[in-house]
Amino acid sequence: MPNFSKFIHFGTIGDENTRKELAEQIFLSLQNSAYLPDISNEQTDNFSGAIHSILNNITLHEMCKDNEELSEKITSDILDFVNKTKKLIDKTENPFENECNLLKQFKKTNANAFKNDWKPTKDFISKIYDKQTLDTDFYEKEFKQSLDDNNKDKNKPLFASVQEHFIEKWGELLTKKQLDWELEIIDRERKKFCGELYRKIEELKKLQEVLSPFINELGRLWDMSSGRWQNTNFDILKRYAELMQRDKSLQKLAEMLGRMQQAEQEYEEELFTDIQLKTKWKVESASKSDIVGIHESDDISSLLPSEIALLANPTTELIFYRKFAEKKLQTFDYQARILAYENEQFENRRQKAKEDKKGPFIICVDTSGSMHGTPEMVAKTLCFAILKIAIRDNRKCYLISFSTGIETLNLTDLKNSLDKIIDFLSMSFYGGTDAMPAMHEALRLLETQDYRKADVIMVSDFVMSGFDETTQKKITQAKENNTKFHSLVIGNSQNQQVIKEFDNNWIYDTDNPHRILRLVKDLKRI
Repeated sequence: MPNFSKFIHFGTIGDENTRKELAEQIFLSLQNSAYLPDISNEQTDNFSGAIHSILNNITLHEMCKDNEELSEKITSDILDFVNKTKKLIDKTENPFENECNLLKQFKKTNANAFKNDWKPTKDFISKIYDKQTLDTDFYEKEFKQSLDDNNKDKNKPLFASVQEHFIEKWGELLTKKQLDWELEIIDRERKKFCGELYRKIEELKKLQEVLSPFINELGRLWDMSSGRWQNTNFDILKRYAELMQRDKSLQKLAEMLGRMQQAEQEYEEELFTDIQLKTKWKVESASKSDIVGIHESDDISSLLPSEIALLANPTTELIFYRKFAEKKLQTFDYQARILAYENEQFENRRQKAKEDKKGPFIICVDTSGSMHGTPEMVAKTLCFAILKIAIRDNRKCYLISFSTGIETLNLTDLKNSLDKIIDFLSMSFYGGTDAMPAMHEALRLLETQDYRKADVIMVSDFVMSGFDETTQKKITQAKENNTKFHSLVIGNSQNQQVIKEFDNNWIYDTDNPHRILRLVKDLKRI
């Protein structure tokens, strides 16, 4: 069960046990739509109906079913709604405050002060309640009878009894009005909360469908909802998700890149406990098999003949009984052995490979005019596919788009990057081609802590001039530090001198109707 300690310890309704129970029941209900929270208004300060109403949403349960992280986050949102609304009620001026004060004052009224206190009370009540609801004339008559000393009727009411009955009736009416007022505020805030909650859950469902299996961490996506989703063009995401599904070659390339790890394998010594099964003979004392000796006991069935002989003579019979009582009769000692198994533990040491996180991606995308059309679609789809891998494996991803200049986008924080990704997928490619600034930026990133083990991928038609000698040297140095440089060549007009700088080269032939993706292993044979 998740920890809702903030609400439990600092919540505004009930006591800690009540708040703990409420949090757990909401969470369980989100996980299982058949489970209905067993909570009352008395326990929850009138929030029971609102909570049941919030949970009465099919899509909410569909998304939360078997998803503990999302259920936890939505439970926290519901508890936050309860807290904020309760604080709002407490801060809002009570429209019945004057009536509450008047009721408190009248509770203190005694027979001597009744005459002065009754008139303002009666006048106030007569204005806000009709006779059918609270008949002040009836109670006035009852009060007067209770105070009339000349009334000799033995059954005349006592002043305290009339006062108690009147206060109880009035209190019930006032409590109902206050309850209705609070419920009105709760319901108003519930509608606002539900509007936002259900909008977010519908958007989350849509996003899950579009990006599936792009990302399954719905709890993390839930945090993206603050003011961003309403501007998100899901049609763009859907379009590229469909393109990626249709073009399996790009998806395979993204998966291939996703499996690459640039870190050298490191080893560490691990201490472990080994268990060996050993056999040994185990003595079963309770079983009779072999005679192994003689011992003293009171076991009549195992008596030696010499002890039995004691019973034959009245003189020695008492000796037998004494030895039996003291368990000192000479008896045969039997013993049986069975073959048993036991585990013997011992410590050992071994070498194991350290787990290393997969390296980040640095993607350089050519957005020049020569990439317009099919190359543009291919480049964007590959970026979309790589982003899927990056988010799924929790890997950093840095996008550099270049033509005559560069634009950069750090895609590590999906929460704040989704709209920027959509902007990239929506942009048009134009301008000339200059890959030098993009490569310089990639090489700069390789020197930072976050990207020192990154894969560099350049997507272009490679209709460009070559890298200068300084850049080539820096690329060589980066390779010596285990960085791999990959290229996706779109088309058949590439500059061979440029793509020789890359370790792996894939060629996407746009003229081939089947869109065959080829890995060129030896560029010298081209």
